[in-house]
Amino acid sequence: MKLSCKKEDLQENIVKVEGAVSVKTTLPVLNNILIEASGNELQLTSTDLELVIKCKMKEVNISEEGSITIPARKFIDIVKELPSEKDVSINVDEKNQITIKCNKINFRIMGLPKSDFPPVLEPKKDSLNFKIKQSVLRNMIKKVIFSVSSDETRKILTGVYMIIEGSEIKMVTTDGHRLAFIKGAITNVEKSAKIIVPTKVLNEISKSLNDSDDIDVAVLENQIIFKRNDLIVTSRLIDGQYPSYEQIINKIFDKKVRVKTEEMYRAVKRVSLVAIDKTSAVKLKASDGTLVVSAQTVDVGDAEEEIAADYKGEETSIAFNSRYVLDVLKVLEEEETDVQLRDSASAGLIKPVKDDSYIYIIMPVRI
Repeated sequence: MKLSCKKEDLQENIVKVEGAVSVKTTLPVLNNILIEASGNELQLTSTDLELVIKCKMKEVNISEEGSITIPARKFIDIVKELPSEKDVSINVDEKNQITIKCNKINFRIMGLPKSDFPPVLEPKKDSLNFKIKQSVLRNMIKKVIFSVSSDETRKILTGVYMIIEGSEIKMVTTDGHRLAFIKGAITNVEKSAKIIVPTKVLNEISKSLNDSDDIDVAVLENQIIFKRNDLIVTSRLIDGQYPSYEQIINKIFDKKVRVKTEEMYRAVKRVSLVAIDKTSAVKLKASDGTLVVSAQTVDVGDAEEEIAADYKGEETSIAFNSRYVLDVLKVLEEEETDVQLRDSASAGLIKPVKDDSYIYIIMPVRI
């Protein structure tokens, strides 16, 4: 195999597939990126057997077609260090030795043949297809991904629950202590589905999303596929029944505290510096016109900050894990946020004032 291309183009596309390279594996070839040169296109593929990322580079000068798998981390590091705006040539000999040349720089590293690379996930029977704006998908992922569980003993909670129905998609995540819910518009959908999508694929696809055009999504029997231009990301789905969430998000809250999003974020962040016990608790106390954020840890100290709030009614207090509060406040883009409460022992709700498509439920902690 012999080819040449622009350094910037090569680097951009290697980074796109890097996320599916296996980190911990007993199969050495999964640490590699499969490179296939044909016609005037170069296809890059990586997989960890659960996730597959493919992308195509065009306008590549290919003088000899072929394929090879190349150690991903070493390949990325080499290409990043090559001089900018220069052509990179890649030659592979019959012994799978790869020569990378750029200007007066030469690297020689060993690869593995394509035959060692596992067969990639092949789409099964089509179940559902739809389109969604890239900006909408990116925003939805950003606002729910942080509340998935990391507990592998409850596998279904480590993914994002998607409900696709009519012209709408809903996403739900929970780790048992908090729940995030968001809905957005989709087009070209003819069927409905309820699936659990691994967080890894959503993290990877969100890196490549921009504010223009739609992205195509296909849901198959046990897979989900995202297609955007020359990028295809395929992942297995998580099997299982996601717990019911409707009753949680439809609870009635009789106390509403309206605050400036940035002010509350800064106050919670500052006060949480002394909240270093296992619950990292911060206390919120609302009274007429104010919200007091405080924290106290024995043998460490205490902190308190008062911010303006649109609230009238009886004084009410509640404590939350500070990290859970900060996680949601930093992804809210509206100027004002509503904190809705019932009592100190019941869950609270946080949402942007002018956006009813997003809800964040958080359980209180005892202090």
